[in-house]
Amino acid sequence: MISKTISLAALFPALAVSTALVTGSAQAQDPVHWSAEIEEQSLAPGAKITVSVKATIDAGWYIYSITQGEGGPVPSKISLSADQPFTLAGKVEGTKPKVKFDQNFQMQVEMHEGKVSYTVPVQVSVEAGSDVSEMEVRARYQACTNRVCLPAQTEKISVPVKIIPKKKG
Repeated sequence: MISKTISLAALFPALAVSTALVTGSAQAQDPVHWSAEIEEQSLAPGAKITVSVKATIDAGWYIYSITQGEGGPVPSKISLSADQPFTLAGKVEGTKPKVKFDQNFQMQVEMHEGKVSYTVPVQVSVEAGSDVSEMEVRARYQACTNRVCLPAQTEKISVPVKIIPKKKG
């Protein structure tokens, strides 16, 4: 009887370490890879531009569309960080999603697998100065497989920019 108690006690530290490793690897997993770019080399204060945002999604994973309805999974959202001289200048548009019935949510869901692209209309503030060297775009999304969903997260994507100084006079 004593030997069984000792062997079980010896197992618990191993189980704790094993659980920590599994949990850590799940948290570190990021199956969605984001990028963003603009065509314009230099931006004038007050200009309207389009930012192209793309996600490459690992095989077996998917994310939900920006038009996903309420009552189910977390819809994706593309936005701009506050506290910068850039604001949305219209509606964000995305690749047409695949629609399927999801057993887990018991509803139709809109999803993207493989790759998805978004066009983001942006207004440059008339107050933007030449000291601004980047724009921060945010992508909020939830990545899932047919068996598991990771918690929703927000990816910050930095886009290099060059603001043309205002002409004095």
